[in-house]
Amino acid sequence: MNLRKSANSLVVRLLVMGLAMAVVGTAASYIQLTRFLREDLTKSVATQQMALAAYVARDVDNYLDERLSFLERLAGALPPELLAQPEQLHAWLAERSALSALFPLGLVVTDATGKRLDSAAQLEPGGPEFTTASAGKRAVGRPHATASQHSALPMAVPVRNGAGQVVAVLLGTADLSADGLLDHLQEGRVGQAGGILVISPRDRIFVASTDVSMSLTPTPPDGVNPLHDRAMAGFRGSGTTRNARGIEEISAIASVPNSGWFVVARLPVSEALAPVSRMQTFILQQRAPAVTAVLVVIGLIMAWLLRPLLRAADQADRMTRGELALAPLQVVRNDEIGHLTQAFNRLLAKLLDNQEALARLAHHDTLTGLPNRKLLDERLQQALIHARQRAQQVAVLYLDLDGFKDLNDTFGHEAGDKALGEIAHRLRALVRHTDTVARIGGDEFVLLATDFEEPVKQAALTLAQRCIDAIAQPLQLERSSMVIGVSIGIALGNGSETPQDLLATADKAMYRAKQGGRGSYAMM
Repeated sequence: MNLRKSANSLVVRLLVMGLAMAVVGTAASYIQLTRFLREDLTKSVATQQMALAAYVARDVDNYLDERLSFLERLAGALPPELLAQPEQLHAWLAERSALSALFPLGLVVTDATGKRLDSAAQLEPGGPEFTTASAGKRAVGRPHATASQHSALPMAVPVRNGAGQVVAVLLGTADLSADGLLDHLQEGRVGQAGGILVISPRDRIFVASTDVSMSLTPTPPDGVNPLHDRAMAGFRGSGTTRNARGIEEISAIASVPNSGWFVVARLPVSEALAPVSRMQTFILQQRAPAVTAVLVVIGLIMAWLLRPLLRAADQADRMTRGELALAPLQVVRNDEIGHLTQAFNRLLAKLLDNQEALARLAHHDTLTGLPNRKLLDERLQQALIHARQRAQQVAVLYLDLDGFKDLNDTFGHEAGDKALGEIAHRLRALVRHTDTVARIGGDEFVLLATDFEEPVKQAALTLAQRCIDAIAQPLQLERSSMVIGVSIGIALGNGSETPQDLLATADKAMYRAKQGGRGSYAMM
């Protein structure tokens, strides 16, 4: 009798119906969520891989551009008369090699036919970089292994006469292994089994890889990896493919413009979609009892219990859409929902603090606390607009420390970091609060000054001399003191220039100052 009465109970029927719905819902959720998560995670991972590939491609491209630009500046500064004087030309190249470590494997000058002009030694037949440079364009050659198992990369730029004709070719060979570029890529790993590839489609080789054994090896033949074949034909983007080892991967491809190479960021599908398997297990193990428990209480207290949470969720959702400013949620009751609201408020406060910290890291040098290149570009852009509107001028001083490498080699990098901090402190003490002192490289600083009360040129020269005097004061290191100097290039702008042009002019003036003798300044 009691069993029959219980079977006819509305509560029991609702529970049985709810249980049946829960089983059907669980099965439907299992199928739909699996499909949705696979598609969504695939898109999300592809987007992340694309961002990673683009970041690495920019890094590699900046590496190549720095060296090609150096070769072009060197070619532009090469005295034409040295092309007929092998010994003097060899000495000139040796001196420039000593000043810069960008091409540790050597600099060579040849005529348009490939004959070496700085030595009696003969070169091997010209590679693609020589052919392209002879035609008047800068170029990157084929990477190859040296006798010491380093990765060498030849580069070449044309040398032109006063009429703009190509009269010679300047070749330099970079050491990818010594520069640390390959180490950086080989140490990079996406997940547990993912990685980075740098590929030269012209040479059909892997320039670099997270898997060291693949570096400088031939790429797979056509037909093995469809997405790779498309990338070799010019495709740039992301997709799912099966690699030469038969592993299904999510891959993203980004170009390296200066070389024609491309970067591949890849991650096995099994690893990328691992959360799907965990979600399936969770549904099977947890969904049914959780739904059953909810069915017992949902009609009685859910509306009252969840009202504050729904209100808070709505407010938080409007914050995420930008309809409301980020602000703490109101705590209605001191229960679990109230605790959750308080936890959310603490998380929100921490998020805002982290955003402020990240914003500072994005615009300041972590060692000295000075503005970095990004913040310098923004302030320089504002200063140029201000100068153009008020018909004024701004001064940019490009500072490069003399003897800093000797300090690092003698006392170590920790002493070098301490010296950089002291120099940053001295430079900040020289300028007004409206001026900017930025660190843009290892031992390179830029000083941006505006709103001069005296003639701009004289004020800039005076400021440069004050910088030289301040830096020339002995640096008190751990056990001794040391004196280093600085070479300063000065450029003036009236608002018609771009920040990049003004910095490039100051950089060129700095090199002129170094050529005229260290511890001096030059203005262009």
